[in-house]
Amino acid sequence: MKTKNILIYSGLILGGLLLGYLFFGGTSEPQTLEEHISETHTDEEGNVVYTCSMHPQIRESEPGNCPICGMELIPANDLDESDSESLNPNAVTFSKAALALAEVETTPVKKGVPVVETRLPGKVVVNQNLVSNVTAHFPGRIRELYVDYTGDYVRKGQKLVSIYSSELITAQSELLETARFKEQNPRLYESARRKLLLWEFPEETINQIEQSGEVMEELDFFSPVSGYVSQINISREDHIQEGSMLYRIAKLSELWIEFEAYESSVNNLKIGDKIDFTVSSIPGHTYTGEVSFIQPFLNDKSRTVEIRITVDNPRNEMKPGMFAEGVISSQSGQKQQLLVPRSAVLWTGERSIVFMDVSTAETPAFEAREVVLGKRAGNEYVIESGLEVGERVVSNGTFKVDAAAQLSDKLSMMNREPGSGANRGAHDHGAMDMNNGEMNMDDGDMNESTMDTTEDHSNHEMDKSLEALVPQYLKLREALSKDDFETAKEHVRVFSTDTFSDIEELRAEFKSISEMLISRIEEEGYEGALFKQYCPMYGGGSTWISDKKDIENPFYGTQMHNCGETVEQMN
Repeated sequence: MKTKNILIYSGLILGGLLLGYLFFGGTSEPQTLEEHISETHTDEEGNVVYTCSMHPQIRESEPGNCPICGMELIPANDLDESDSESLNPNAVTFSKAALALAEVETTPVKKGVPVVETRLPGKVVVNQNLVSNVTAHFPGRIRELYVDYTGDYVRKGQKLVSIYSSELITAQSELLETARFKEQNPRLYESARRKLLLWEFPEETINQIEQSGEVMEELDFFSPVSGYVSQINISREDHIQEGSMLYRIAKLSELWIEFEAYESSVNNLKIGDKIDFTVSSIPGHTYTGEVSFIQPFLNDKSRTVEIRITVDNPRNEMKPGMFAEGVISSQSGQKQQLLVPRSAVLWTGERSIVFMDVSTAETPAFEAREVVLGKRAGNEYVIESGLEVGERVVSNGTFKVDAAAQLSDKLSMMNREPGSGANRGAHDHGAMDMNNGEMNMDDGDMNESTMDTTEDHSNHEMDKSLEALVPQYLKLREALSKDDFETAKEHVRVFSTDTFSDIEELRAEFKSISEMLISRIEEEGYEGALFKQYCPMYGGGSTWISDKKDIENPFYGTQMHNCGETVEQMN
């Protein structure tokens, strides 16, 4: 027992010595609270600056919780700031853990010839060169239909219909009469025979009449081609006239795909261009064809030009009426230009922002830079100015970096005046949670007092979760497409506190709202079917989101209701 007590006391003494060493650092004098705080980072007034271990861009003057992830703030250490002092003041810094959580990726700026992708909505249609109309060459009455429903496949020479005709009886009588004197007058005989041949009666039928020597009151009419019956214009006991169409028969072994190209993209197209296309009813298959025809006239209503390709359909997989979507990739000239991934660009109205990688050896950091944006080339954008070859831009996690820049009052997509404090949130930012590195805000905590903590209310509203914003946005889009100004004003309040004197002012705001929301959806993803749609005429080209593939233009409303195209399905 004594030995056991000795061991316990010895352990306590050693533990005490170890704690003393940790607290006093092996020195003879204890470290005071003031000395401990002096090692932490302070502002110009000497106040301790608090930060988040996961989001070092957060800087607060008093303890609290991180506005992004909710973790308790800790004093910022001067040693952590040493590497950041050399960075531009507009750079937003991340810890390496936060960088991994945000899944930020960068891509170098490159030079290349832009490849323009033109997306074309289309439809599978019958090749009109392979359509045959079966017409009557004489008046008569329909007695029997041997083919009486559309979609039936008929072969050349197959019986279609039985016809009674007084002219047929007369023609048969002439044949029999001239056949008796064909040796004396062969021309007259050949003329009577040719008449029935021109009426598309088989030689076998004509020979049968001649050999029997009897006039047939009803004659069977045969199909001149093979194919599918696409139209029947007669019924039993119908009277028909010469030239009446009886059947329409189409071959489906070769089809046309007719695409609609908007006038803004017609100049990029030419005969012989390759089109890769998909058919909505045949998922997982991509087909290729060549442009064989470009309609020389513009459709005034849809503002489109018809583009046509011819494709083989040996297994009858494609059916006339199916929807198709084509993509033409063509080089925009031969000049090399600066290119960045489409996901790297954040744009609102006239401003376009990319985030540059300005990281040091120890500190990941990114700095917003305004660029002059050129045309879109597939999944890339042309940069007219603002970047150099080899510089690296954020290509994944762009919106998250921008959100961090806004919280840090740095230059960002929505903050043109960094350092003004206009975009710096107060301590109560509403209920937030980190979900795979994304910032989501609880709609229930977004009351009026919370919204008043920022000067730019619309910026704060756009921080709501997509699940809350998208349904309101779709209602706003629908109201604008119907020219319903009053309903549109109700739904735009979710995004902006501005007042609008007319629907055209609201539509201009809707353009900016759409751009911001599209950026977020492309960055974060969204559960549900959404379509990105494009109008080439409004504001030099404007994009919006819809839950319908059919076009209902919110910028022109009922004036040009169907102007636009579906660019892509976003999910």
